[in-house]
Amino acid sequence: MPDAHDDLSPLMHEAFDWIIRLSSGSATRADARAFEAWQKQGPEHASAIREAATLRRTLRAMPLATTARALPQLHDDVGANNVVPFSQRRPAAMSRRAMLAGSGGAIAASAAFLTINPPFGLWLSLAELNAGERTAIGERRTLHPSSGVTLEMNARTAVNFDADAGKARLIAGEAFVAVAQAGRPLVLEAGGESWKVQAAEANIRTSERATCITCISGVLVQANGSITLRGGQQYTAISGDAPRIASVDVERSGSWRRGVLLFRQTPLVEVVEDINRYRTGMIILAHAGIGDRPVSGMFHTDKIGNAPGQLQQLLGLKLTQLPGDVVVLS
Repeated sequence: MPDAHDDLSPLMHEAFDWIIRLSSGSATRADARAFEAWQKQGPEHASAIREAATLRRTLRAMPLATTARALPQLHDDVGANNVVPFSQRRPAAMSRRAMLAGSGGAIAASAAFLTINPPFGLWLSLAELNAGERTAIGERRTLHPSSGVTLEMNARTAVNFDADAGKARLIAGEAFVAVAQAGRPLVLEAGGESWKVQAAEANIRTSERATCITCISGVLVQANGSITLRGGQQYTAISGDAPRIASVDVERSGSWRRGVLLFRQTPLVEVVEDINRYRTGMIILAHAGIGDRPVSGMFHTDKIGNAPGQLQQLLGLKLTQLPGDVVVLS
């Protein structure tokens, strides 16, 4: 079978190579610096990476039979968005003039944007790549960043610590935090908000879609003092919606620490987000409409390969297997 992009220019080949490297799940800080330097070589480089990302997304948005034929070289989108609408619209062709437009500050701004906010979430952001602590696919890790503080990181999680200031920032992913009564209070930041944790246990998760703070025991206080959470209460801020507080089952919130993903009437989009932390490929929802469907079930993280089939059976969905362990549910 010929390469899916044989007719592309050498520069576009380089752009695709960068996307594949950065979305592999094993990109390093050195890769991020090298990528930024590559983009700054000229406006054509910044335009090429954008065009490559757009073309890659378009291939995934084609009818499934066409996509399966076109994806052999373009399938490993670790970290890409969970919900991808399928349509047959093609991106408008980029003119030579448009590709060469801008210079100097525009080049630098484009390079910075692509590194800080990767198009379509195709690779880890610069903040994640530069995180002090980062877990890989399926990896969990326990840390003791300061006296009396325990932090357990779920898979695909990035955290920064400032021990001197007694602060921790959850950049992406999910973590369990416990701070002893006698220990120094920990200021925990997630989703742009800060919480004071002392003599308490909490489960925190954040993504582009939502930030969720669950008080397992004790009391959590928002840094500005406007909100207090007690054991069994959860604060959720979903992009575009007003934050809300609700009573929840704390057993479900921390089930990942026991190697189990437990869901009770949980929206499918959130379930897929959790399961994808443990898969080398990914599950994609063919359209946003099914993301709200409730899921109740239990998935063992050491048998996560069974999850797509279980979701198919639970919800009566159609399952399409693509190269690279990419699964489309529709």
